[in-house]
Amino acid sequence: VAELDPPSGLFQCSNVGENYSIHLSCEQGDGVISKIDFASFGTAIGACGQMKQGTCNAANTSDIIQRACIGQQKCSVIASTDLFGDPCVGIPKRLLVQIECNPSQNNTYWDFTHMDPMLEDFLEATDGHSRIISFSTQPTWLFQQDTPHIYPDNATYVDWGYSVGTKFVDDTMHALGDYYGRLFAWYTRGGFIDEYGLKHNSGYEYDWDYTEIFNEVEAEHQMTVEYYTRAYDAVIQGIRRHTNNYDMKYVGMALEYHNEFDWYRYFLNHSNHAPDIPLDMISYHFYAIGSSRIDPQSWESFFSQLDTFTFEVEEIEEIRKILSPETRTTIDELGVILPDDNNPNAPLFPLVYWNAAAALYAYTWGKISRYDINVVGHSQLVGYPQLPDLQLQPQYPSVALLNWTTVDINNDQAVTTRTSDIDNQNIFSQAFMSKNNNRRWVLIINKRYTNVDVFLPGCTGGRMQIINEASGFGPATEVTLTLSRITLSPFAVAIVHMPAAENKL
Repeated sequence: VAELDPPSGLFQCSNVGENYSIHLSCEQGDGVISKIDFASFGTAIGACGQMKQGTCNAANTSDIIQRACIGQQKCSVIASTDLFGDPCVGIPKRLLVQIECNPSQNNTYWDFTHMDPMLEDFLEATDGHSRIISFSTQPTWLFQQDTPHIYPDNATYVDWGYSVGTKFVDDTMHALGDYYGRLFAWYTRGGFIDEYGLKHNSGYEYDWDYTEIFNEVEAEHQMTVEYYTRAYDAVIQGIRRHTNNYDMKYVGMALEYHNEFDWYRYFLNHSNHAPDIPLDMISYHFYAIGSSRIDPQSWESFFSQLDTFTFEVEEIEEIRKILSPETRTTIDELGVILPDDNNPNAPLFPLVYWNAAAALYAYTWGKISRYDINVVGHSQLVGYPQLPDLQLQPQYPSVALLNWTTVDINNDQAVTTRTSDIDNQNIFSQAFMSKNNNRRWVLIINKRYTNVDVFLPGCTGGRMQIINEASGFGPATEVTLTLSRITLSPFAVAIVHMPAAENKL
């Protein structure tokens, strides 16, 4: 979020927890702090211009802030009991301060300190590649709330409370569009004009292909499809208003839940959108959910869950092709979630989990590549904080396998593949053949937490690459096949490169 608090006019406010510092400044107008309108170290609450004392307040707060800040161009004060004393022992306290400047200045709270480095790194590392950027989280102050949401004082902390509010304060959603328009102007047009006409310069003139609008919208802020469609349109209009960029493509929906076919029927109907609003791409998510963190046999269910998901993909594709066949599709969160993933005290899962997850992704590729899905994204490269350190390196093979783009198989063709495994309960196999027929290979996946023997006629003399427990976090193990029988260890993924036709035994 680039603007944590709403514009506050002539008032400037700061609200921090214990042992963090307020930072107040009148430098914008080359002025000084001339008035302390409100100051409380205790349990005060309220947005800027609406701050109210709580039941707990250090009586010396105003005097301390006055001495530190009045007449200064800027000041910082730490919210500590060492400075203010402790007006209510054992109760969490915050320091809330509201000031005015002389000469007067209008105040906004745009801050790209933490956002810029991450986006710079990503855009520079992916220069020359097609990219989807998602600033999915809207500032909470855009939503109607009984009490303003307080973001963590430490920017590295996780904040799961950001999705408060279900309706925008501005029902026209013009303010929503303005926020995203200014945000995009910062990164693509060298800066923006803020709510009070002040220019903020960034120097950035980045460009990317797609922008995804929000994330898991039916869960975050509990939007209906009608409400989200209005918001989607408003964001695009705002970006165009502030950047004059009509070439940007957009990704809509980003749904979390399943079988929400009415969402697709409504959103993909162009008549439900404002004129000139593109439906370039839609997105939705899938996670296989583990029932146990420590029982590898339970992870066999990952594959049947994916089977169920493919039926959903078929239905979504039917709707898309009828209503908006030009719209592309990305399944941009696809992953596995084990129980208690965010609990730092949860038991460490066996390392064969990574093989089960890798097998699921390979299985997903084999299944999803049969449909007109354009992009599939592995979730997620950066995991949750405080999970046990498994000493994973950036080159972990499953990461390389799990991010892929599929359109048509342009150079090679998947061919019908049959096995004697009833209903593919134990293995999944998919054969491929190059268009000039000089290369043939077979993807084979063990879906079980047990060894499975596979008989592949004609493979003797061929080459097999395999990812399994033995290969660990290293590259695939490569062997020359001397028999037609192949033993796959639990959750192994193998690619068998068949020998040239003239070399077959």
